[in-house]
Amino acid sequence: MANPYALRADGLSLARGAFLLSVPEWSVAPGQVVALYGPSGSGKSTLLSLLAGQVFADSGDVWVGRNPHSRDRLIAGHPGVVWVKQDFGLSPYRSVRDNLLDLVLGKLDDEEDRLVRRMMRTLGLGMDSSRPAHSLSGGEQQRLSIGRALLGRPRVLLLDEPFSHVDGYHKERLLQLLGAWQRKTRCTVVMVAHDVRDAARWAHRIDVLNDGRIVESGSGAQLFAAPQTKPMAYAWGPVNELPWARVPESLRAHPHAFRQGRRWFLRPEFLNSDVLREACGPVSELERWNEGGTTYVRAAAGGLHWLLRGADVR
Repeated sequence: MANPYALRADGLSLARGAFLLSVPEWSVAPGQVVALYGPSGSGKSTLLSLLAGQVFADSGDVWVGRNPHSRDRLIAGHPGVVWVKQDFGLSPYRSVRDNLLDLVLGKLDDEEDRLVRRMMRTLGLGMDSSRPAHSLSGGEQQRLSIGRALLGRPRVLLLDEPFSHVDGYHKERLLQLLGAWQRKTRCTVVMVAHDVRDAARWAHRIDVLNDGRIVESGSGAQLFAAPQTKPMAYAWGPVNELPWARVPESLRAHPHAFRQGRRWFLRPEFLNSDVLREACGPVSELERWNEGGTTYVRAAAGGLHWLLRGADVR
C-alpha cells in the first residue's frame, strides 16, 4: 500500500526555557505545500528545524515517508530533505557556481554549465558564476540558496521565510518559479511564511501557530473567510470588529461576516455605503486614506464607526 504521508510528526514536544513546542499530530501528504504561519516566537522555525532533523524533540518522532529521523547519523538531517535556512547556509568564500552545484551529483561538466547558466538567469543573479557568495546582496544570497535547493532535487523541501530578503519584483518571480517547479516535480514543501498572503497564493494548507501550538488550520480561502482567532482575522488587513450585540440583525446575517465569541467581523471590501445605510440609517464620512494602493473610508452610522474599502459615501 502506498504511504499516505510524505512527512509526519507524532507526539512532538520540545522545551526551551519557558517556551514549549507541542505538536501531538501533524502530517503532509506527498506533493502537498503547507505553510507555517504565526507571530514571532510562535514556534514556526523551531518546528521546521525538527522536521529537517537538525534538532531532536524531547519526545516524539518525525517520519519522512516510512523512515524516522535517526539520532545516530554523523551528519544531521535526512536523505532527500533539503532545508533552506534564514541564514541561507551558503559557503561564503566558494563561488556562486560551486554553491549552486553543492547538492548536484553525477553530472557532466557541460551539463553542469547549462544548469548553472539557466538557474542564474532564472534567479536574476547575473552571469558571473565565479563570484564568491559573500559578494552577493542578502536578496541575491537568498535566491542562490533556493536555487541550490531546487537543483538538489529534494523529496521534501523546507523553506524558512524564503521571501524575507527579496524585493517585490524578485518575490513575484520566486513565487512563480517555485510554483511551477513544485507542480512539475510534485515535491512536498513546508514553508515558514512571514506574510499570510504569500502563503495563500501557493500553499494548499496553512497551519497557524501560537505559543508553540497549532491553533487553526485550513486553506487560504478558509482562513480568510472564517478565521478562528483574532490574529488571523487581522492578518489579511484591516477589518470591521464590533460587539455582536451592537450589530444590526441584517449585518449579522451578512454572507461574508464571521463571528468569534461575542465579536462580529466583516472585511471592508464586503461593506458599502448602501448596505450600511439600509442597516443603520444615515452614513457620514469621517476619514479617507490610501494604503498600499487601496482607498479606505472610516464612516459613522447608527452610533458606530465602520470601515469601508474604495467606498463612495454620499
